[in-house]
Amino acid sequence: MRLDWLFFWNHKTASDNDWHPEPGANPIRYVDNLPPWAKRIDVEAATVDVAPLVCGTGALAHIRQLNSLGWTVPASIFRNKTTMMAMHRTVLYLTPLMLLCQACGFEYRYLIPRWSHDRERRREEEEVRKHVDVGLGTGAVSWALRMYVFGAGRAYWAPLDVIMGGALSDLMHREYVKAHGF
Repeated sequence: MRLDWLFFWNHKTASDNDWHPEPGANPIRYVDNLPPWAKRIDVEAATVDVAPLVCGTGALAHIRQLNSLGWTVPASIFRNKTTMMAMHRTVLYLTPLMLLCQACGFEYRYLIPRWSHDRERRREEEEVRKHVDVGLGTGAVSWALRMYVFGAGRAYWAPLDVIMGGALSDLMHREYVKAHGF
């Protein structure tokens, strides 16, 4: 029995994984006195790359509790402590790993199960980065409010809001491009 279908995205071509924002394609020029590994680190690209893995981990943690949902475990993802802890741990482990892969120059994007369409390839890098930056800022404000003003999120102190804010703004930009036919 062959398991090639399990890793279907590895059979795509290199251009099928041209997902924006691309690591190292930041139009802002870095300071020339930085070391080469620091120039390769791209926070916007890491944000978009970590998000599907965080959602997948949260979904698996939630599915594991399927027999208990509604009885002993809350069915809401946001009130379910096991699901939230799984998502927060994933952010804590994978975000530094993605940034390390970028710093080392390792191509990790073929491990993420997605591919781009022609519409994705036509998106402008600068515009995508602006949207992700706004989402990162919105997520940071949400995280700070949740941690310090409302006090409700002190058990979950990982920057999940920041990562998901940037990724959701990228998703909204992609859907806007799709809806308006750019």
